[in-house]
Amino acid sequence: MDTMFWVWLGVIAVTAIIEFITCDLTSIWFTCGAVIPFIISAFDAISWEWQLLIFVVVSALLMVFLRKITRKLLLKNANFKSNVDGLVGKHVRMISRADFETVGSVKIGDVVWSAVALDGQSVEANEVVEVVGVDGNKLQVKKIEVKEEKKEDKV
Repeated sequence: MDTMFWVWLGVIAVTAIIEFITCDLTSIWFTCGAVIPFIISAFDAISWEWQLLIFVVVSALLMVFLRKITRKLLLKNANFKSNVDGLVGKHVRMISRADFETVGSVKIGDVVWSAVALDGQSVEANEVVEVVGVDGNKLQVKKIEVKEEKKEDKV
């Protein structure tokens, strides 16, 4: 076994570790592309220049033809909802005023969120709003009517 055997083994190990760390199909193509030159180098069949060429060609072909397919298969059933999406539909009280020019704020739990009013509405502090969406780090809110319960005095 010559030096290239260990070089290709190192390439496989490093690119596999990078892939495990990133989990984003970034270096798996190079890991797979290094397997063929790794096997060839074990038998001293061809020179390192040809091994390098095989590595580049196989890695490029895998990247070009399989990246889109594998992403589609892996992400087919992925659910991209986050905890923030759970805030949609909640009724909260405004802390500060929001309108078409001003970003207001609401407090949900212990977290104060920036809030923008939809459709250019003006929402005053202490008004109850419903979270209807999330746009980046801002909650999109709209005014809701709060029904007050009438309490009857019993005599």
